[in-house]
Amino acid sequence: MRKAPRANSFDRNQLTYKYTPLPTANSIRLLHVYPSPSPNDSIYCSLTTVSLSSPPSYQALSYTWGDRSGLAQLLFKDRKGGTTALPVTQNLWRALQRLRPKYGKPLIIWADAVCINQHDVVERGAQISKMRGIYWGAESVCVWVGMGVRKSELGIGIAKDLNSLLSSNYPPNEEEKQRIRRLVRDPGRVDGLKSLVHLFRRQYWWRIWVIQEIALAKKATVYCGAESIPWEELDQVCSLLQLEVDYLSDLFYTRPSCVRTLTHGGPRGLQLSRYSPNTNAPPLLELLLSHKSKKSTDPRDKVFALIGISSSRATFGAIDYEKDVGEVYTHTARHIIQSTGKLDVVCVKQRDFSTEGLPSWAPDWSRPPPNSGSLMVGLHHRVPPFNAAGNTSGSFEFLGEDGDSLCAKGMRIDVIKTVGMPFRQKGAPKNIHTALHVLKDWWGLFSSCVLNPGSGSGKASFCRVISCGNWMFDENDPIYEERLRRIFEVSESLLLGDEAQSSTSLSSSVISLTEEGDEQEEIDVVVDKEGHSVVINASITMNRRRLFISERGIPVVGLAPWDALEGDVLVVLLGCKFPVVLRNVERHWVLVGEAYVDGYMDGEAMYGSREGTFSEEAFEIR
Repeated sequence: MRKAPRANSFDRNQLTYKYTPLPTANSIRLLHVYPSPSPNDSIYCSLTTVSLSSPPSYQALSYTWGDRSGLAQLLFKDRKGGTTALPVTQNLWRALQRLRPKYGKPLIIWADAVCINQHDVVERGAQISKMRGIYWGAESVCVWVGMGVRKSELGIGIAKDLNSLLSSNYPPNEEEKQRIRRLVRDPGRVDGLKSLVHLFRRQYWWRIWVIQEIALAKKATVYCGAESIPWEELDQVCSLLQLEVDYLSDLFYTRPSCVRTLTHGGPRGLQLSRYSPNTNAPPLLELLLSHKSKKSTDPRDKVFALIGISSSRATFGAIDYEKDVGEVYTHTARHIIQSTGKLDVVCVKQRDFSTEGLPSWAPDWSRPPPNSGSLMVGLHHRVPPFNAAGNTSGSFEFLGEDGDSLCAKGMRIDVIKTVGMPFRQKGAPKNIHTALHVLKDWWGLFSSCVLNPGSGSGKASFCRVISCGNWMFDENDPIYEERLRRIFEVSESLLLGDEAQSSTSLSSSVISLTEEGDEQEEIDVVVDKEGHSVVINASITMNRRRLFISERGIPVVGLAPWDALEGDVLVVLLGCKFPVVLRNVERHWVLVGEAYVDGYMDGEAMYGSREGTFSEEAFEIR
């Protein structure tokens, strides 16, 4: 006799549920989950077809599909009394198990894996284009982050307790701040804070689709196993914990990433755009940049999941899963260029490979494979932003049968004459030895090619370059000369090859260049921990880049992508915030990537064009 399967395991001998095609373009399916007093009972359901224009009251589920091995099943009764099964992931089954009522009326909910026929590519694209209306029309959104583990009830508990200290909305008054301080610093709450870190690092927060689902929710509740908390309260916890960031930094001093997780992770990581936080429909490029690290099973969803909440919703075109990844990403870049009149999107290069069939000017938004190393930190992160092309708009056209060639006008600044050692950080930048070794090479190259490298302006230029313009200097600072003297000493020690001396000197000198408001006596103090941290910060902007020197009599210096070569050309394209490196290949150009070019990041090339130093030319980029 065949053993009966568990309620949450898929019985392959059971007849599989068959979908009926949707009758109209505006139709959606809703899942009815029938009550059961026992959580261990099988889940019986039915699907109904309704018009999105006039649906009954329903909820929408926001979750991750989870592991697709070890499937569970939902059971459907047909009109003849028979039963069919639909395989679903264990995570979806447990979400519906948690939300299923014990008695009374069935739960009416929309869940993508069930309400969309996932085997019908055309239907999937059509239904996904309606997700904005589906989540907007839901009475509430149920956020399922998974089962309770690692004392997750303590994390939910401290979140609720922190919110209970507020008599009104954020920000808290002074008395409330003191209460928050006492609660957060209570030694008995450390496990709750650790639990909150684990909660905010669950896979749910990395799923690309949840950004849209939460952005459109009228109301949302977060469920973690048996616990639940309103979305607004969980999100507000991040703001409340920011008030105690100094204490948290001491508590997690060996794991500083935990502090950022508590203050900017979890629900705060689903903020629409880090560039325009108060915009309801941000530009598509802003959304893509803000959420480039999010995950999706289908790489095309890295774009499709953001269309409905972007300003491109009405103009992007159909969500079409019959197009391959390269076609989707190329169309996305072309759409952004045409709709904005700007070429900033061509500068988004974060790794040294791309999806097959993708032109060099179209970014690859898919996540890199595991163990591929850290991504390049793009120049678009800089505040205030760069503006290499000034206020110009792009001058471009798309050539070729498929529009895969971008012909854009710009100014040729110079040609790369010499390149330094490439720097590629593998994993987290904890070991500063590699960074110091590369800095030695770069300083040697800089010193041999740049006029008066030991002068104040020369040293400041070198530090601006290695930080991609993030470390700036004020000549009115009374200790400015002392700071530059320190860097000069470091440079000499690097050239002499004394790596032990270099490590200490570089750390202390870079600290003095990057910290603000230092007192004179503080300059003479070498703090190993801080010095180590500053070198790590430098390695973040150095990653996947190399120093270059140009051909000109008074050379241009900067950082280019790690694979830039001698003979590559530095260009400022009209309508582009950043200079780019182009390579001539058989009468066309290939885009190598964005570049930090010292002295050409804020419209200087446009002034040179007006004065006759540079002239516009067209570059056909493929």
